[in-house]
Amino acid sequence: MQNSKIIKRLTYITIAAFLCVVTVICGQVNLSAFAETVDGIRAAYENTNVWDNLQGSTIGGNAFNIDDYPHNENGKPQMISFVEFCYSCYSDKQDDFGLYIYVYNPQDIAFDTNTERNKIQFRCGNLPSAKYTLDFLNYSKAAGYEGRFYKFRIRLSLNERNSILKALNENSRVYEITEIELVVKGIVTSYSCGAKYTYSGYVKGYGSELAESDTLSCTVDGFDKTIELDVKHTFYRPQGDYYNGEQSQLNSCYFRLPNKYFEDYGELTKIICEWFEYFTKPILVTEDSYTYNKINALHGADTDTLSDDMYFLFNVFWENGKSNWFKKWGVSDWTSNYGYEIGDTYHWGFLGLNGAEFIYDDFSNFAAAFYTGGKPCEDYAIDGNALKEKLLNNSKYLGGELLNDRYSKYLFEDYVQNGYEYGINHKEINADDMQDVFWHVTTKDFWQTAFSGNFDVQTIYDSKKAIETISDIDLSGSDSEIAGSLYINECDVKSLKAEHTKAKANNETVVILRYSSTQYMCAPCTSSYCRKADVDGGETLVKTNVNNWGDGKINAYVSQETVYLDFDIISLWFTADGVETEIPVAASPMDIISGLTPPLEENYHNQKQKSILTMIFAIIAVVVLVGLIYLVVKNLFPKKTVIQLVEKKKKE
Repeated sequence: MQNSKIIKRLTYITIAAFLCVVTVICGQVNLSAFAETVDGIRAAYENTNVWDNLQGSTIGGNAFNIDDYPHNENGKPQMISFVEFCYSCYSDKQDDFGLYIYVYNPQDIAFDTNTERNKIQFRCGNLPSAKYTLDFLNYSKAAGYEGRFYKFRIRLSLNERNSILKALNENSRVYEITEIELVVKGIVTSYSCGAKYTYSGYVKGYGSELAESDTLSCTVDGFDKTIELDVKHTFYRPQGDYYNGEQSQLNSCYFRLPNKYFEDYGELTKIICEWFEYFTKPILVTEDSYTYNKINALHGADTDTLSDDMYFLFNVFWENGKSNWFKKWGVSDWTSNYGYEIGDTYHWGFLGLNGAEFIYDDFSNFAAAFYTGGKPCEDYAIDGNALKEKLLNNSKYLGGELLNDRYSKYLFEDYVQNGYEYGINHKEINADDMQDVFWHVTTKDFWQTAFSGNFDVQTIYDSKKAIETISDIDLSGSDSEIAGSLYINECDVKSLKAEHTKAKANNETVVILRYSSTQYMCAPCTSSYCRKADVDGGETLVKTNVNNWGDGKINAYVSQETVYLDFDIISLWFTADGVETEIPVAASPMDIISGLTPPLEENYHNQKQKSILTMIFAIIAVVVLVGLIYLVVKNLFPKKTVIQLVEKKKKE
C-alpha cells in the first residue's frame, strides 16, 4: 500500500477539523498550535475505520479492490500495511509520531482483542529485533466483510518511542518486519511477514516549515533475513540429587536450522528469547480416589471449603530426616480444612516421645490434583500436556485475575525461585554461557548425620554449554545413555532423533538451547481424613499422618515447578571474522509446562557410605556393650572378692 496516501488524506482531514476549531476560538492559527492537541490528532486517525481507510488506497502498486481479498477458510492472516504516522526529525514536532498496521483476515475469524498477547516483531535503524504489543483499534463492519480487515496500533512506551525516533535515519527510515502474532480463543499463532518498509520525506507541517507540500513516500520490499523455526521443548531431572524435596531441572529446547546460515554468517554465538516465568502452587498426585475426587472438585480453590462433614489433613515431608535415636517427630508443609495453627504441637505415646509440630507456613490450595488409579504413587508420573490442560480447566472455574489471559493467578505463587524474575523475562543467551545442571550431595558432618538425623550438604555443580549443535555421535547409544549425555528427557530422545534425521536430509543442523536451570520441588505426602464428629482436637489426623510417614506408608506426593508461558525465540546471532549478523525468528510462542515425576528416594546418600556408617555404629555398639558388661561385673564382683574366690578354688 502507498501509505503516504492514507496518512496524507487522514492528516489533512484531521488538521482541517482542528483549523476550524482553533480559528473560531482564537481567530488565527499556526502549526505550533498542534503541539497542544497531540492526542486529538492521533485519536482522530485511530477512530477512523479500517474499511474507510482502505478505500482509494494503493496496495502492492495496485488500487485497492475488495475482490482481491476474498473469504478463504484456509487462508492465513496477513499484514497488508505498516503505517508510519506523522514522523518528524524536529523534536518539537515528534509528539504525533505513531506506528500502525492493517491486517487482512481471510477466514473472517474473531481475533481476541482484549489481550496483550497480540504482537508484532520488527527492527529499525540500529536497534535489534524486538516485540511490541498490538492494541486493537477497530475492524471492518461493512455487510459481508465483517472482520475482513483489522487495524492495530503498535504500543510504544515513552522509552521505546524515543529509542525508535533516535535510531531512525531521518532521510530513509527503514522498518524490517519479521512477524505478527495474533490470538484466537486464547491460542497465539505466528504469521511470518518478511517485509521491509522504507519511508522518506514528510507530511506537510512535519518537515521544513518552508515546505509548501508534503514529500512523504514509502516503498515496500521483501525482507529475506528472517527464519521460521519449529521449536520443541525438553527438560532433564538427574537422579541422585534429591535434598529437602529439591531436584535440579535443566530446561532446554531444540530446533532445526538450515546450514546456509552457518555458511553465510559464521558461528551461532547468541540467541535472544523471552518468556513469562511463574511458579505453581502445590500439585497433588494421590493413590486415594476419595481424596482425589474431593480435591479435584475444588478446581484449585481453598482447602478450607473441602468438605462439609469430613476433616482432611495433608502433610508434605520436604525434609528427610527429622528423627534421632531417642524420639520420632515430623515437620512438614501442610494444608487442612481443620483449624490447625502454625506452631501447634501434638504428642502421644510413651512419655510423649512421639509427636509432630507445625512450624512451617501452611499452604491454602492445590493448583491441581491427579489420581494414580490406585497404583503406587512412587511409580506414577504426569505428562506435561495433562498438567497444562488441568491448569487451564481449573482456571476457567476459578476465574478472577488471569496470567497471560488464561491461567488463574491463584494457581501460582506470587514469587519465583531465587535468582529469577517473576513475569516477563527477556534473555540474551551466549554460546559460551554455562547452565548449572545438578548438584552431587555429600554430608559434611559425620556426627550430625549419625545422631541428629539431619543432613548438612555440600553442593557441587556440574554445567553444560547453553548452545550446542547435535551430531551423529551425540545420538549413539541407548536412549538412556543419550538422555544422560545431552541432559534431556529420555522420552524426548525419539523426537530428537527424528529431528536430526530430517535435518540431515534437508541440509540442516539441530541446535539445542539450554535456557534455564531451576529446582523442581517434589516430596512424599501422607493424607488422612475422618468425620468431623470423630476428630480429637486434630491429634488423630496428625498421629495417623506422622506414623504413616515414619512407617513408609506414603499415599501421595506433592510437586511444584517453574513454568514458562509464551516462550518465544526472538533472534539468532551469528559471528564471522568479528562481524555479527542478526537473523530475526518467526515462531509461535509456546507454553512450556513440564511433566511431574515422583520424588526420589530419601536415602539418596551413597550406599557405601551408609554401609561404612553401619559398620562403625556396630563397632561402637560392641565397644559400648563390652564396657557396660565390664562395669557391671566390676561392681557386682569387687576385685578382692574375685581373687579370694580364685585362691579358694585353687586350695580345693
